[in-house]
Amino acid sequence: MHSHNRPTFRRTGLGRFSLASVAGLVFLLGACTSTPKPVPLTAEQRDLNLQSIDMVHARIKQRHFDPEKVGQAWDAKHAEMRIKVEQAQSMAEARAAMTELIESLQQTHFGILPSDAYEGTDADEPSAGDKTSGERHASGETGLELRRIGDDAVVTRVEPDSPAAAAGVKPGWAVESVDKRKAATLIARIEKLSAGKTAAPLVAATMLQTLAQGEVGQPLNYTFRAERDRTVNTSITPVLPIGKAQKFGNLPTMYLKTSRRIVPPGVGVLAFSIWFDPMKVNAELEALLNECSDCQGIVIDLRGNIGGIGAMAMGVGRYFIDKPDQKLGTMIQREGKLNFVLNPAPRPFTKPLAILIDEVSASTSEIFAGGMQDLGRARVFGTRSPGAALPSIVEILPNNDRLHYAFANYISFKGQTLEGHGVIPDEPVALSREALLAGNDPVLDAAVTWITSQSVSTPNNPATNR
Repeated sequence: MHSHNRPTFRRTGLGRFSLASVAGLVFLLGACTSTPKPVPLTAEQRDLNLQSIDMVHARIKQRHFDPEKVGQAWDAKHAEMRIKVEQAQSMAEARAAMTELIESLQQTHFGILPSDAYEGTDADEPSAGDKTSGERHASGETGLELRRIGDDAVVTRVEPDSPAAAAGVKPGWAVESVDKRKAATLIARIEKLSAGKTAAPLVAATMLQTLAQGEVGQPLNYTFRAERDRTVNTSITPVLPIGKAQKFGNLPTMYLKTSRRIVPPGVGVLAFSIWFDPMKVNAELEALLNECSDCQGIVIDLRGNIGGIGAMAMGVGRYFIDKPDQKLGTMIQREGKLNFVLNPAPRPFTKPLAILIDEVSASTSEIFAGGMQDLGRARVFGTRSPGAALPSIVEILPNNDRLHYAFANYISFKGQTLEGHGVIPDEPVALSREALLAGNDPVLDAAVTWITSQSVSTPNNPATNR
């Protein structure tokens, strides 16, 4: 048993004002998809759980940016849920009571991350690029990206060189089942669990993604509905997560994936999965800009990017503005406010900029997309973001679970509260099975069409126009 006397506080950001990822929601909901056999609690575990709910109550009450949210009603809810924790017969019951307390706030970036979500996720663990490890891993990846389209769990992207790509899976295929798990059953459960939640589409996408995960080395038997509704049965064996492992603060290990390319008729596209490792992301962006001296514009693809370090939004945004002291937005804490200010890079890119978002583009992705949109510097394409944009941190609880909680609000440059509202695209573009099956990406296509319709000249300062 881990001692509860050790230091428990660590910020999950770069310095005092950085923002944590919404990844806590991902791991929390991932844990909700399975129901392991309950293990009776010991007297020590029960005591640690009571200490934990007291810490949950106290920490949020001390740090919440809106004191009215954590007043008498919050205290009364804590007293009610503390009794449930004391009477809990298993960790699942204790966590459920703590989660009920937290969910009474009705805000994102608050939750309990079970300690078992961290098992086997050390930062030193090899990724798919390291072939020296033959150990099994509980959270292997198949290379599928899934989204809900209508009543289907649809493949929207297949990672190149992944097991799914090797199996011949194509975008637009709908997952019917994985082993004994029916996609329709999971979608029905999603309806129940996400009902009334602020970020319901994010909840849905997160839970659907569990159909693309499994134990490394253990084959998963898929049934797909492919083009013309033909049935395809195939086995896909998950591998170690693809990308560069990122261990940050008290969050579980995540994996940064980046890609850059130039698409006809000359538009640069940068995509990255999380806002971590600023040196890597900036290096990829600078490489693309150097390759794009003759490009008509740039697309930043943030679809599926759940967030990360908030300060990185300023680091990326500076490459696309040519005037100093421009502001993405403002972070509001009890202690005061902090403006997210942009100052130009030495040679900023001033041609058209498009940003792609979807229901999973959360946290820092929303700050960047919403801020650049407010500044009039970028045009946003895709579907509405989840409105999960609160700055947050993660602390270790006495029972070794993690508490993920927000400590500030974030207001866009034009005064829009992103939490619960999200970023609304300038050009809403929804995915469809038909378009995906035809090999098209309607969101990217719309962005490229817009870029090519714009003038490539920059009348204010042609010298800075890469």
